[in-house]
Amino acid sequence: MKNFVIFQLDQLAWRALKVYGSKDSYTPNIDKLCDNGVAAEAAYSPCPLCQPSRAALWSGQYSHRNRVWSNGRNWPITPLDDSFPALGEEFKKAGYKAVHFGKKHDGGALRGFECSEEKETKIPDEDQRFPFNMDTYADKYTLDETLKFISSYSYDKPLCMVVDLINPHNICGFVGKNKGPHEPFSGTLPPLPENYEFDDIENRSTPVKYLCCSHVRQSQTVGWSDDNFREYIAAYNYYLSVADRYIGSIIDSLEHTPIKDDITYILLSDHGDNMASRGSVTKQVTLYEEVTRVPFIFSGSLVKSRGIAKGICSTLDLFPTLLSLADIKRPEGLDGVDISQIVTKGTLPEREYVTSEWFTEWGYTISPGRMIRRGNVKYIRYLEDNGEELYLLDKDPFEKKNVAKENEKLLAEMRALLDSYIKTTDDPFYSLTVKADKKWRSHKCGYQNHKGITAPEDK
Repeated sequence: MKNFVIFQLDQLAWRALKVYGSKDSYTPNIDKLCDNGVAAEAAYSPCPLCQPSRAALWSGQYSHRNRVWSNGRNWPITPLDDSFPALGEEFKKAGYKAVHFGKKHDGGALRGFECSEEKETKIPDEDQRFPFNMDTYADKYTLDETLKFISSYSYDKPLCMVVDLINPHNICGFVGKNKGPHEPFSGTLPPLPENYEFDDIENRSTPVKYLCCSHVRQSQTVGWSDDNFREYIAAYNYYLSVADRYIGSIIDSLEHTPIKDDITYILLSDHGDNMASRGSVTKQVTLYEEVTRVPFIFSGSLVKSRGIAKGICSTLDLFPTLLSLADIKRPEGLDGVDISQIVTKGTLPEREYVTSEWFTEWGYTISPGRMIRRGNVKYIRYLEDNGEELYLLDKDPFEKKNVAKENEKLLAEMRALLDSYIKTTDDPFYSLTVKADKKWRSHKCGYQNHKGITAPEDK
């Protein structure tokens, strides 16, 4: 009997995990999964934003196809109808007990899963420097409900269980609690990332230059010192450690069930976090590695390989891959690729490119953008002011310098590749409309030069 347990974390950057090179985080339970499994080297979120990413994951379709493009509010989303495929539905039809615990924000794509309620269990802060908010409270409720289910389930059907934890997303509230100039807390602080200094900002696309004017969390960092950004990384790692502890509790509980030797674990994230790269926090608008590239890890009974699977893939691949591993027929309409060879051979299938896209967070500013990666070449295009960025990731893995103006031939190749992708997938990108008030593009370039005029993206 093949059983699957999927852990999805919110805002977990790939660079935050030991398997991808982190030396500062404390995630012993995730590390154990990695030690006994295989991690995709370069997996990308189809959209580095909560609801679009999740809707794409569970429906198996690009955001521009299922039209779940925002988190809501000023750009409300119409829930997906029954004409779209749904992972939970396919497992349910195949006789599985398909259950989901935790954060939904799925645009209706969790159809077929039995979903627990989304509630909160308030718990006291463990460290006054890192206060808990509704994100951690919701995770505690998710943990308790998951453990109740594990202890009470009859295991008369194979299990496909999703545990959607919100942390380390609590870091967003941390920024709000520590906005503006303030003294950093005492104690050892982690180092800043190699690309913390952002001396190439004038060479970036307009939405990136004025990220501080579309994203409240970024505007709240005006006045922060280097140590305040180091403090941010410490807080991020702390909230991640809380999620890791909850994952450990769930795995420990599953070890006392009849299916303990027949579980395949998958761990991934909806999108990443800037983690102080380019002096930026959380995520919004940008399509850099920190926010688009995410962990994608397989561990457990079906996994015969270990280490890092070289190559590129997308979290859109989860849907067809799980169906393949479970011997369930693939429905029509999936955009992902079956990468099940990762668990048997420790390799990823050859792929010409992967993509990620951006539209809007809440509908107040609309900055359509596309990212496409081929090999180690990465091209980003925004409609606003025809912004173009080009990075050679083998030479510049931290995307310190936009070399679009220095590589005309390669730039033309990547433009053509994006055009081909847009045509092949019926992407309406070039017909989309930009919405950005001029007052949000008016101050001197540089996030610390922000003058306090901010689109109400995160209020």
